[in-house]
Amino acid sequence: MNNKVQSKGRHMEFRNVVGYFLQDDQNTDSETFNYTAMNFGLKDRVYDTDAEFDPERQKTQWERFENHIVKLNNQTPANVQYKVLYLGRHGEGYHNIKETEVGKEAWDCYWSHLDGDANSTWADSNLASTGVAQALVANNFWQTLITTQKISPPQSYYVSPLTRCLETCSLTFSNLTLPPSSPPFIPIIKELLREGISSHTCDRRRSKTYIHSLAPTWQFESKFPEEDPHWRANYSETHDAENHRFKALLDDIFTNDNNTFISLSSHSGAINTILRVIGHRTFSLKTGAVIPVIIKGQSVLGADPNPIYKGPVYAKDPKICSAPPSASDTPKPVNDIGLQKPAEIIPPSSQPLASEPADQIPSAEPNPPTDSIPLTEPIDPAPMEANPHPTEQNPPPIEAAPSTDIAENPSTDSIPAPALPTNQDSNAPPSAR
Repeated sequence: MNNKVQSKGRHMEFRNVVGYFLQDDQNTDSETFNYTAMNFGLKDRVYDTDAEFDPERQKTQWERFENHIVKLNNQTPANVQYKVLYLGRHGEGYHNIKETEVGKEAWDCYWSHLDGDANSTWADSNLASTGVAQALVANNFWQTLITTQKISPPQSYYVSPLTRCLETCSLTFSNLTLPPSSPPFIPIIKELLREGISSHTCDRRRSKTYIHSLAPTWQFESKFPEEDPHWRANYSETHDAENHRFKALLDDIFTNDNNTFISLSSHSGAINTILRVIGHRTFSLKTGAVIPVIIKGQSVLGADPNPIYKGPVYAKDPKICSAPPSASDTPKPVNDIGLQKPAEIIPPSSQPLASEPADQIPSAEPNPPTDSIPLTEPIDPAPMEANPHPTEQNPPPIEAAPSTDIAENPSTDSIPAPALPTNQDSNAPPSAR
């Protein structure tokens, strides 16, 4: 537990800290923004901590930025902390491809409720070859920044339990050459980090046992259920409930994780919700893209004005079609096809999964001692077979894989933390995310 912010009779408030990244600026267009070409959006600027840390201006922008954030945390009041979250969207999956092919209306009301078609499976979709390539772009970009700009890699990694995020996280981080002082790459799989829970089959996760077979050295958060307890056919999580879920996620991270630089591998809808909860401007991410945010978390006296999160709240989908709208050729519906199982994301444990009782699958504890956790071996991912046929019994596997004058914008401390937004159209169906 992070005693700096957590105590009885208090609650956490979160807000985005502006002035550091281009994505905060209204004139930055998310449709054309390229995070790799723009250095994650980090502004080339002077910090008031530079005079002591880098008087000769020999340090990189990332070294000076990270020193500034560390100083902020060292000099804030005991009830305040700052974290830098790298929010990464998964690479393109087969569900994304299918939505592009048929259009949003047909996808939302018909195709998204199937497991797949004659060409591909999108229930808990794997990455398509384009998605694999996008994750490898992120991997190369991280390695370049680590090597040339001396950016600190994430100290903690959290990942959605959906397969496309597991694959993206692995391809992005598992074979980086990290500085010797860096924590090992051992992600924690978190149920709260999954996509908005819709009736789309791409949002229905597979079992804990299956996930463990893909990533046997990764950790599950405590009490992670074996089967998906949340997915409902013909029902979707309301947007308000989604807001409360991601507020609960931030509560959890800020309370239990003492690290400052953190990676979250997730989904477009999930990331959009995090941005809403912290008061960030709307900024859509393309598949495979990443947005960094600085979040100020403050422990405030009194009860939380928001309801305690106890699980999803659902609304019935407004429209489900028995056939695709305006479709001249309707493939035979696929309702019970087998889901493709990619090769192991990271090297398997020495014992096969079948010999391991479910209660021995590792669960995460807050800040486990890193010296007791083995490093993940590097992997050499290979491109995925495009559009695997759902009827194949054994599809081709994927080889893979305080109070202070230090603040740059002191006026922002007077900005109240954003209330959780209320969505008027809370029952709107999601697109493929």
